[in-house]
Amino acid sequence: ELVVKGQAKPIAGYRRLAAHYKWALTKMFEASEEHLIILEEDLEIAPDFFDYFVATLPLLQADPCLFCVSAWNDNGKADLASDPRAVFRTDFFPGLGWMLLKRFWLEIQAQWPDAFWDDFIRRHDVRRGRQCLRPEVNRAYTFGEVGVSRGQYFKKHLALIALNKEIVDLQSVDLSAVSSGALFEEYVEKEVGSSLAVVSLDTMSSVQTQSGSRSLVLRYSDSTWTRTAR
Repeated sequence: ELVVKGQAKPIAGYRRLAAHYKWALTKMFEASEEHLIILEEDLEIAPDFFDYFVATLPLLQADPCLFCVSAWNDNGKADLASDPRAVFRTDFFPGLGWMLLKRFWLEIQAQWPDAFWDDFIRRHDVRRGRQCLRPEVNRAYTFGEVGVSRGQYFKKHLALIALNKEIVDLQSVDLSAVSSGALFEEYVEKEVGSSLAVVSLDTMSSVQTQSGSRSLVLRYSDSTWTRTAR
C-alpha cells in the first residue's frame, strides 16, 4: 500500500473510502434528496437515533452557521456524559453517524479529496467558521475495531464510549440555546459563571459528589493543559 510521506498510515483504503463517499453522496443528492444521514456499517445506533435527527434537522436548516449534525461525542464516556437531553455546538467535525444538507455538499463536492475525507471537512477553509451539533450522550457507537484505520485508538478510547439506551423526545426539549452561535455563547458563559470552582483534578470527583453540582470549573495553565485534558 502507498504511504503518505511523513505519515505511517497506508492510504489505499482511505482513497477507496473517499471515492465511495463521493459516489454515494453524489448519487443520493442527484436523486433530489435535500438532506442525508450517513451511517457507516460498523455503527450501532441508539433507540432514539432517528428522533435525535428529526429534532435537530430544523436547526440545521435554519442556521447557515451550522454545516452538520452528528450523533457522536468524542468525550462521551460513561463517566463524562450523563444527560441524554443535552445538545451542544462544536467547531470539530465528529462524523460517525452524521447529517448534512444538499447545499453543503454542492459547496464542497468539487474540492472533495482523494483520501482522508473527514480531515478535509475539518479544514478551516472548508468549515469556514461553521459548527456542528452533537449530543452529550452518544446516539451512535462504533464496533469497528477491524477496518481501514486498523483499530487505531479503539481499545483505549472508542470502545469506552457510552451509547444512549433510553428514548428521549428531543422535539419536546428546548434546544434554543444551540439554535445560533450567539445564543450558545450566552449559554456557555452562564454555565461557567454559575459553576462550582475546584482547585485540582484530585478534588474534582469528591467535590462534585458532595455538592451535587453538575458543572464544575477547573482553571489551568498552558503547562498543565495536557494533564488536565487527559
